[in-house]
Amino acid sequence: MGNFKIDIDIEKCLGFKECGLCISACEESIIIPDEKTGKVIVDKTREIHCDGLGACLDVCPVDALKVTGKENTHKGCKGHGMSCPSASEISFKRPEKRMETFNNKETESELLNWPIQLHLLSPNASYFKNADLIISADCVPFSYPYFHENLLKGKVLIIACPKLDETDEYASKIRQIVEKNNITNVTVAIMSVPCCNSLYTLVTQALSGLDVNITKKIISIDGNLIEHS
Repeated sequence: MGNFKIDIDIEKCLGFKECGLCISACEESIIIPDEKTGKVIVDKTREIHCDGLGACLDVCPVDALKVTGKENTHKGCKGHGMSCPSASEISFKRPEKRMETFNNKETESELLNWPIQLHLLSPNASYFKNADLIISADCVPFSYPYFHENLLKGKVLIIACPKLDETDEYASKIRQIVEKNNITNVTVAIMSVPCCNSLYTLVTQALSGLDVNITKKIISIDGNLIEHS
């Protein structure tokens, strides 16, 4: 540590209230909110602790960050100083999708957006605007064979694990996504295990007071849709 420098493109930065993903990603608390500008800035008293690994790069949706150091400009996942493609906003236009054949059966992906993990999502992503939203526990798509056809079709997807993820900021982010994008329908898909129900509780509490229709889908551990409301 101590030989890296973080550069922030203020013009690109969405601001800590609109995004703020880099603040959460920086384990050393080097990137902090700037109340005067609404953007993020580098705490120069802590910059010496930067490890150069670029966790902040990997979550920035607009490539506003760059890490330079004693060797070369930080390469990041893309190999040219920009953020990881896993956090880059992508919309899939399904009318143009191709059909795949698996075991002599034609099947289609219904995924409309990328990324899908709640930690990586920005409330400003264009695909959220006026969307029907499904918030799914990580295990649901693996357990329920008709997930794409019966649950995902026509919806923008968010995945999260209430047991293994760090969920401290999940409620506020979910509320931001819904409030900012005029979302009125949210489906919550969970497994029939006790810990999974906390995701449904988190969502209902996060959206308390908003005019939002919340539907719950429960999948059994042997892969059946056993309850919906």
